[in-house]
Amino acid sequence: MIKLQTVNLNQQEHGQHTLAQNDPDQTEWLIGRAKLCDLVLEEQDISRVHAKIKFSDGIYYFLDAGSLIGSFVNGEKIAQPHRLQVGDRIQLGETFLYVEELMSQSPIAQINANTDAARYWTSEDLTVFCFRIVDETLDTKTFWFTSNPAESTVLFYYQPGQFVLIEVEIEGQPVLRPYSISSTPSRPYAIALTVKRVPSPPNSSDLPPGTVSNWLHDHLSVGDSIKLHGGAQGQFTFLPNLPPKLLLISAGSGITPMMSMSRWLYDTASDADVVFLHSARTPTEIIFCHELALMATQMSNFHLKITVTQQVSGVAWMGLTGRISRSMLELPDLCDRTVFVCGADGFRQSVRTLLEELQFPMEQFHEESFGQRSDASPKEPVSSKPVEDASETNGASETALPKTSKQSDSNGSSPTIHFSQSQQDAIAAPNTTVLEVAQQAGVTTINSSCRAGVCGACKVKVAAGEVNYQHSPSALTDEEQTTGYILACVACPVTRVTVEA
Repeated sequence: MIKLQTVNLNQQEHGQHTLAQNDPDQTEWLIGRAKLCDLVLEEQDISRVHAKIKFSDGIYYFLDAGSLIGSFVNGEKIAQPHRLQVGDRIQLGETFLYVEELMSQSPIAQINANTDAARYWTSEDLTVFCFRIVDETLDTKTFWFTSNPAESTVLFYYQPGQFVLIEVEIEGQPVLRPYSISSTPSRPYAIALTVKRVPSPPNSSDLPPGTVSNWLHDHLSVGDSIKLHGGAQGQFTFLPNLPPKLLLISAGSGITPMMSMSRWLYDTASDADVVFLHSARTPTEIIFCHELALMATQMSNFHLKITVTQQVSGVAWMGLTGRISRSMLELPDLCDRTVFVCGADGFRQSVRTLLEELQFPMEQFHEESFGQRSDASPKEPVSSKPVEDASETNGASETALPKTSKQSDSNGSSPTIHFSQSQQDAIAAPNTTVLEVAQQAGVTTINSSCRAGVCGACKVKVAAGEVNYQHSPSALTDEEQTTGYILACVACPVTRVTVEA
């Protein structure tokens, strides 16, 4: 049995269809305009018998049946039978078929048929299983995950552009890292992470940058599992208030959250006017190149611009060349757009500088980056004073005045941290973060990843005391700060602090 969701962009129609065996020997279903088909699609561009789905040895295959305009699966025109997987997107003319369920003997494709048991993944830890790996470029792969097929169906709920913390075990040690989600919540039965291999630096430490990315490339296979820590995180999204005009700017693997946004716009037939400007090193390193080109041909309001900084011998390139420049950003309606930028620190700073030179209203500017900040010098401390006892303050919190960078308690000695759950006390040396003190004291209940206040993995609540921030905690919302949460990796204690860890 197959469950499909159909979307016709021109007619703005959605539907649910189930292809089941009408008799025990049925192994083939026809799709087309003809009334004899098992799935009838009333669109003139679709052939009378356009395609078919065949079931063989526990596997479903999709085949084009010699149609005039062809069939596309996940943006690629197919010439050979395609093995169907949950989450596949089939395009026949202006009609899209999304594979929601496949009831077969495959442990990866099979999803619980009891739709009443479906639940949304929002904030809990979840073990997910890899059911597909796609080679996007020579050094970039997309890993597709779904929930355990033996349990209830999980629908992945998140905002396009957000990221998730994953945990993998490397050399017997659990390691957490944040990754942007490249899939779209408009296709909730699967979630995808697109990961670029990172060259290992010489004389690297035990866990150098790129350790998890390269481990995924080298060791994760279809059928393997990883853990998602909590729900999706991050403020880098255009929802819930979608701007009427967007400018998406990315470089390299910074394209991943932009792809999530673009896929959402595509699936929902959004009328937002989008300019997507992407920079890649070479034409062969453009991630999602074909799918983006397909979107641009099918959406009149989606304007794609790609520039490469290096040419490759034997590879033709007719697009833009060079780094993103002022001339590439000089759109007639630039100041009417909301800008989202994702990429390395230097790239984002360059784009920011160009936009400021063009007098762009920077309150419409949003950026995203993962990893350690490029500058090691401490920023002006930002003070945070959590609620000490909500029963005494009626749930309100005071905002403390900025402190100096000196880190000591009222009697001049180094402040101490009390870890209430672990029942441990530790002295904090000057300019030492809560996370560093916790690790030195053997407290293992605080997660960590980026160590730059970006990913939010080390979010923990302070019940009493004050901290200074080395720089602004971008992964915390104002509400979280008001209720006493800090980011342990960039927060240094000012007074005696009680941390719920």
